[in-house]
Amino acid sequence: MRKFLMVLVTMALVPYVTTLAWTGRLDAEGSLFGEGSLEGSRSVIIEHGGGTLPVDAEDFLVGVVANQIPADYGEETVKAQAVLARTYLYREMDGAKSIPEEALDLDCLNRAQMEKLWGSGRFAANYKKIQDAVRETAGRTLVYEGSYVEPFFCRASAGKTRDGKETYPYLRPAESPGDLQADGYLSMTLFTPEQMASRINSIPGSTPVTAAQLPTELQIVERDASGYVTQVQAGGKVYSGEEFQYALGLSSSCYSFEEMEGKIRAVCKGVGHGYGFSQAGANALEKEGKNWEELLNYYYQGVEIRAEEV
Repeated sequence: MRKFLMVLVTMALVPYVTTLAWTGRLDAEGSLFGEGSLEGSRSVIIEHGGGTLPVDAEDFLVGVVANQIPADYGEETVKAQAVLARTYLYREMDGAKSIPEEALDLDCLNRAQMEKLWGSGRFAANYKKIQDAVRETAGRTLVYEGSYVEPFFCRASAGKTRDGKETYPYLRPAESPGDLQADGYLSMTLFTPEQMASRINSIPGSTPVTAAQLPTELQIVERDASGYVTQVQAGGKVYSGEEFQYALGLSSSCYSFEEMEGKIRAVCKGVGHGYGFSQAGANALEKEGKNWEELLNYYYQGVEIRAEEV
């Protein structure tokens, strides 16, 4: 189950995922990591200067959230994302006051990486916006029946988020029409039959398929209620929708195929796995007046926002 979560979170961050090392927080003058007491606070232990260094968990989360969501999204949407990032961190800490950074499946931006992502001219404003979002939700986490949720999020669903069924009962399909306006919502990729056959044959445990079999022996077998492919057949073997998605390098598993002048075109909707909090959809709902608490309760059902000591 943990492996499944890690794969889904990785897909949610496309195309922003890179392995990044944290080098500290910004003080009022904008320099990196000022001195300060961490006594009693949660912390993340990072590698620093040949040794280790405890970083306040709330400061660490600023770099995490900066990597997870576009800084030009609304303040309430960014706050909701901060709560999800904190939920993941606290879940992994499992009651401990500290955790090594390498134990986390998180990427955390430092100042240079933020400046590269946003541009130096927008750095100060974007940093403050994300820092404020973390501070204004300090200690807030998302729980279901007393336990931390698996904080699934994606950049944009295919217009409706997916059902977590019995495994994740707090994930129920939620209409998310704002996703249709997200950058990259609709993408198209053209493959020659040879290229697609090579990609399919790279799937571990695949049954070899030849270019001559495509697209005739390529068909989508099953979709879920939100339109995502759950099973697809190529040649004599059935694969999961995600297996095919990763092999073809598609942005989500909500896709279809069509023949086009001797080639095969994959038409894909959404960015990410489609479960849980849709950032683009939330950003659109924020413009309608929803705050961060309402956004989380829209995409997660039956949950509680819990206030904890930081």
